[in-house]
Amino acid sequence: MSKLKGKVAIVTGATSGIGEATAKLFAAEGAKVAVVGRNQERGEEVVKAVKDTNGEALFVQTDMTNNEEIKNCVSKVLDTYGTIDILFNSAGIHDAYHNAIETDEEAWDKLMNVNVKGPFLMSKAVLPTLLEKGKGTNVGSQGSFVAGPGGAAYVTSKHALVGFTRQLAYDFGSEGIKANLIAPGFIDTKMTEGIDDPRLKDIPAERAGKPEEVAAVALFLASDESDYIQGTEIKIDGGWTVGR
Repeated sequence: MSKLKGKVAIVTGATSGIGEATAKLFAAEGAKVAVVGRNQERGEEVVKAVKDTNGEALFVQTDMTNNEEIKNCVSKVLDTYGTIDILFNSAGIHDAYHNAIETDEEAWDKLMNVNVKGPFLMSKAVLPTLLEKGKGTNVGSQGSFVAGPGGAAYVTSKHALVGFTRQLAYDFGSEGIKANLIAPGFIDTKMTEGIDDPRLKDIPAERAGKPEEVAAVALFLASDESDYIQGTEIKIDGGWTVGR
């Protein structure tokens, strides 16, 4: 279990769901992990869980819409571990399935700030270090490719991440940056808690996905095994988009 031995990884949105599962798996595979999120209590719990299994991690409380906090986060990781090898942008929020008429400007801006501006700001802050040896992954969703999985703001934000990821690969792929997008479908997390989604019975897998299943793909993309994969999108949706 040492696919990331000696690596340093930043995982945003790491206090729950996909981010938490990924942070724990990265640590189990030998990485020193910066657990990034807003909830200090949950962040410290994740760090403790990592350390209880002989992993190494620290929590950095960060608002992903605040550029100064993001810069401070990156500085703290560099001060603590000396470098950054991997960035996993997992932080994101959902909307209320509102269409363009129902979505107000405040809700639109909030969702864009977290889902699009956050990954941009974190990538921008980390890229100077990653250009030495790094890899990066953004998290989209079914909404990165089709309409329906969310409202107007959510689907737009996830489509934007596809373009951002491709541009990162185009601009920096020749300099060693490996930027890819993971697009989960209906995953059993707090974001989907309480949602009775009739689509589940129509997909080939006939179930919700697990955060650990997404983390496994994130590990592959973060490892040296996937070094010829650049600027692509990997769907983890139980086959839901196959029939769309």
